[in-house]
Amino acid sequence: MRIGLVRRIILTNLTVVFCAAVGLAFLHRQVTGLEAEERSLLQEAKSLALALRVASESDDVRRDHRLSMLMARVAELSGLQVGLYAQTGFAVRARPEAITVRSPLPGGDVGFFTRTSRDVGRLIISRFMDGSGRVQPLSMPDHVREAFTGREVAYIRRLSPKDAAVAAVKVTLHQQDFILDVTFPETRLYQLMEREGRAYLTYFAVVLLATLAISLFLGTSIAQPLARLSHQAQNVAKRTQGLGDIDTLAFQEFARRGDEIGHLSDAIRGLVVALRERLVAVDDFAADVAHELKNPLTALRTSVELLERPHDAERQAKLLTAMRRDLQRLHQLIDDIQASARLERELGDGPSEHIALIELLEELVAQRMASAERLGFTIQFLHDDDSLFVEAKGQQLIHALANILDNAISFSEVGGKILVQVRMEKQKAHVIIDDEGPGIPEALRSRVFERFYSTRLGVEGHSGLGLGIAEQILSRHGGDISLDDSPLGGLRVVMTLPLVRAK
Repeated sequence: MRIGLVRRIILTNLTVVFCAAVGLAFLHRQVTGLEAEERSLLQEAKSLALALRVASESDDVRRDHRLSMLMARVAELSGLQVGLYAQTGFAVRARPEAITVRSPLPGGDVGFFTRTSRDVGRLIISRFMDGSGRVQPLSMPDHVREAFTGREVAYIRRLSPKDAAVAAVKVTLHQQDFILDVTFPETRLYQLMEREGRAYLTYFAVVLLATLAISLFLGTSIAQPLARLSHQAQNVAKRTQGLGDIDTLAFQEFARRGDEIGHLSDAIRGLVVALRERLVAVDDFAADVAHELKNPLTALRTSVELLERPHDAERQAKLLTAMRRDLQRLHQLIDDIQASARLERELGDGPSEHIALIELLEELVAQRMASAERLGFTIQFLHDDDSLFVEAKGQQLIHALANILDNAISFSEVGGKILVQVRMEKQKAHVIIDDEGPGIPEALRSRVFERFYSTRLGVEGHSGLGLGIAEQILSRHGGDISLDDSPLGGLRVVMTLPLVRAK
């Protein structure tokens, strides 16, 4: 199965999303476990609160001392650090090894000594010593304040190096609301917290590794082939040892991919093939030009050498006439070569335009009518529809049609006739030019479109490029050209062009 680059990128990114989703589902299980543990802590705190309330109801004397003793007993039996807070400021905390009272319960008729002891206690007992010997303030924690709002609270968090969770629940003692604060040691939650931490680390590691793996995969499957294609293209651009060094096989290794890189490789290979063919054509064209220029230049050199010898006036006049003819042929040949060389660039430059085909042909025929009458032959133009339009580059199309018409004129003799017709068939215009000339043998008709090939080489004004240029122009405009026997006895040239709607 071949997958495009867009699908490949989407699928690889979905892999990361899938890993993240699986990791989140796994972490959700860990969070659910933490929530269950928080509920368990809260339930245990409620149990302690219930036991504290039952025990407090058994004795109503000296409630502050009774609560302190009960808190010490609860801490000793549960092995936990507990605290009891009232909104009036009363606070007592107890651990299995110590008890601290911040202020007694309000109310109650006590003596002077008791009241004095309470006042002194506020100054002395408002701080307590922890196990390390450091003095800590006995203040109301935030979660206890939150519990006074009516919300039961259970948190799993690291309070100190030894404590990891708290639970605060409301309890009613002696018709007054208190908050029982229970602190659980880290050992209680050690495995749960370790499992949660390991889950987060595993999740992070998996997503990180998946991201790195996918980045590496995309790098090797996209960036590396592009770099190799770039390197091969640079090798083509830097070739210095001739045409044979352009190797298209280097671009075929990615053709089997079937994705955009494979298509790019095929396109570059096609471009290199076209470049090689173009360079071959340029070399062949240069060789043909050199060969074609050599013939008239050789004739001119021979004429010059003959002129250097003593001749009579008639002989010299003939040599000068031959030299003028060779110069004219050379001039015509150079013009045709320039036109052929500029043709590719001109066909690619500028936009096409809507052209009225009948008006264009009428103008071409009218321009040549005077020459035809002077030479003793006629040109007839027949058409059925005036509203035929083609999409073309005007100058190039005129060049192609003029080449064919001038070629027919060059074959015509005194008393001859040239017939130009335009017919429409299947949204195509067929321009037909018939002459009464000698025609072209069927065996040679395929060769007359070759560069510099002509059945009349050496004849003035015939370089062998006209038909080839016309075929090239018509082909670039979506048309074609064909040769056949003419009913007039000479050659029939049929040019086909696609029609467009008039604007």
